[in-house]
Amino acid sequence: MAIDAATRRQILDGVDRLARERIAPRAAEIDATDRFPEDLYRAAGELGLFGLWIPEEYGGIGPDLVTPLLVSERIAQASASFALSFSNCGDAVTPIVHAATERVKRQWLPGIARGEFIPAFSLTEPQSGSDAASIKSTARRDGDHYVINARKMWCTNGSVAHVYTVFAKTDPEAGHRGVSAFVVPRDAEGIRVGRDEPIIGLRGSPTTELAFEDVRVPLDARLGDEGQGFKIAMITLDEARLNCSAMALGTATAALELAVAYAKERVQFAKPIIQHQGLEFLLARLAAELSAARALWEKAIVMLETSRSPETGVHCAMSKLMATETAMRVTTECVQAMGANGLSRNNPLERMMRDCKPFQVFDGTTQIQQLLIGRYLQKNGVPRTGGPFG
Repeated sequence: MAIDAATRRQILDGVDRLARERIAPRAAEIDATDRFPEDLYRAAGELGLFGLWIPEEYGGIGPDLVTPLLVSERIAQASASFALSFSNCGDAVTPIVHAATERVKRQWLPGIARGEFIPAFSLTEPQSGSDAASIKSTARRDGDHYVINARKMWCTNGSVAHVYTVFAKTDPEAGHRGVSAFVVPRDAEGIRVGRDEPIIGLRGSPTTELAFEDVRVPLDARLGDEGQGFKIAMITLDEARLNCSAMALGTATAALELAVAYAKERVQFAKPIIQHQGLEFLLARLAAELSAARALWEKAIVMLETSRSPETGVHCAMSKLMATETAMRVTTECVQAMGANGLSRNNPLERMMRDCKPFQVFDGTTQIQQLLIGRYLQKNGVPRTGGPFG
């Protein structure tokens, strides 16, 4: 159910207030302490933001594709870290919405919609990142249960989550066709929550190691049929890549606004530095590149709303590639534009620059996006999907 324009505007106005009044004043503190802001997560739940992915019959106001992406972009302008904590809910809950049994939906979705339960998406392993089909986790059927053994890495929100969407092989010999997906509560016996990784950016959104040792879940905790896990993961990743693009674009927009404001006020050689052609042209180029990346992102959103085809998937990959690379360039050059002031830890630009680097890595690295695009070119040639003019 797509949300109508008036409702979307109302939601975004509420997000803007939350970002301005509560998230932005806390962004530096969240980064410095590397602590998950539970109160802000609850505040987002009170606004109904986690219900955007969830149908009304389970306590949500969705599912809607566009609004959560716009919310992620708005929040990222204040705090990329908290934007990730918000958007990760969509990665974890979308498989439940589309493929869980009725019992599982009733058990988890209403609480997730209210922000009371935090879900986490658990796919990556120590030896399996971009090559998701090579996971070593197993889920062995034992009577009316599955027994899961797994070691997972880089699980966003893993240490604060109440429930995990976990991918494991029900048929270890079948490659990607042997991957299945399961909903696993955190309090299941045999789960060990490991350390949070101290990463370069996006601090305050925990990235966690998880161990599953003979964890038993009932048969109806499986998402879809056996062997559908890889397909579920890949569908989720198209949306995740657009979410990653949204956060990168939001962070880069905030950085460019800071740099332009500074360049208009900073005077050197008797005039504001934005009037010096070297810097003026640099900022102009950054603005154009950011607008181009945003246009590609918007086109990919429209395509994903109407079709989940190989061509849509390649546009999602293109969006992530261009949005994250542009964001890294914009934030780096904005630090340069502010000179020594840009290097100060008292300036949010250096945090924005650190936050943008992980966007080039998770949900498929820059090189994986190039691989996906290249494979499409080999098989189908250059995509020619037209814009509004055909």
